[in-house]
Amino acid sequence: MDLLQLVLLSIIQGITEFLPISSSAHLILFSGVIGEEDQGIIFDVAVHFGTLLAAIYYFRGDLLSMIFSLKKRDNHESNNLLVSLFISSLPILILGFLLREFVENNLRSIEVIAYSTIFFGILLYISSIRTKSKKDETDLNPLDSLVIGFGQSFALIPGASRSGVTMMSALFLGYKPNFSARYSFLLSIPTIMAISVVEIFTITKTEYAFSLDLLLAMSISFLFAFFTISFFLKALDRIGFTPFIVYRLILGLILILFWM
Repeated sequence: MDLLQLVLLSIIQGITEFLPISSSAHLILFSGVIGEEDQGIIFDVAVHFGTLLAAIYYFRGDLLSMIFSLKKRDNHESNNLLVSLFISSLPILILGFLLREFVENNLRSIEVIAYSTIFFGILLYISSIRTKSKKDETDLNPLDSLVIGFGQSFALIPGASRSGVTMMSALFLGYKPNFSARYSFLLSIPTIMAISVVEIFTITKTEYAFSLDLLLAMSISFLFAFFTISFFLKALDRIGFTPFIVYRLILGLILILFWM
């Protein structure tokens, strides 16, 4: 991989990871556009690590509150949020482990990306027009957390979007859009962290192991991811999900009409 390709892929990962448009799909599509082979899950995880650090840094206050709540046990909201995130992270970790080889060998295709981009875009639209989105952090419970977790599992399908399906699941359950986005971003932390730990042994055996290229990719994805999180949470109340839904539908149709 040359330097320009590495930089562009890292920027794409940083921008798309926290927007409901699927980062893995855009990485695969970009590789197809420039005529290079799909970089595979290993490179995905490398740049995901940069976005993980961005989420940890952005939500450092929330994370510290959850950690301190374990000692004090008097901060019910932080305790409840920590338990909910743990429950929500379980389904994708289990299913990801069981289906990893199947996904890698069968679902990383233009056809899958095209149809899943449209399908999950429509579902995001339906969930976003709910008029009874009044629930927030205080309403989190184990059942809702589990439902959101199973929703996140659809992110194994390229084009679905991890952030998109978790926001969609929370919206369907009646949670407010801004909290749905915030919960989705917080949920990315244990999810990406667990995946990175599993994949780190594979990464250390590749040409990217502990190289300046890898550090550069992580740094770029970190910067772009951090500013994307900040932008999305501040802009969501003004612009809603419509621009991202429209983008998904247009992208899916273009892929079907001109690429397949």
